[in-house]
Amino acid sequence: MADNRDRVVVEAHTLRTATAKAALLHGSRRGPRELRRPYAAAIASLVVGALLLVAVWAITTIGGLLADQRRPRAAGAVAQFATGTPAVTERPVTSEPPTTAPPIGPEAPVTPEPPATRIA
Repeated sequence: MADNRDRVVVEAHTLRTATAKAALLHGSRRGPRELRRPYAAAIASLVVGALLLVAVWAITTIGGLLADQRRPRAAGAVAQFATGTPAVTERPVTSEPPTTAPPIGPEAPVTPEPPATRIA
């Protein structure tokens, strides 16, 4: 009987140790089989990382384009200030008024149609 009692005490100690170890590693309310897999968190972090990379790339690209647009304007302003002559404009300046298309609609002038000729 003493051997049986010793065996029960050792089994109880082993069970308590395993339970305490599982509670320490996995939380007190979950066992190792009930653990959630970390795949959802890993995928979510990868998606967030990809979005951050795309945002940094877009900001860098847009900043470069804006800098390229500002550079010619600034160079023209510096040249005008240094030489006292106006900078070259993108559009040629002419004294002629711009040509426009003929109006369409009710304000268009009505031109009479020539009379129909009869071919016999």
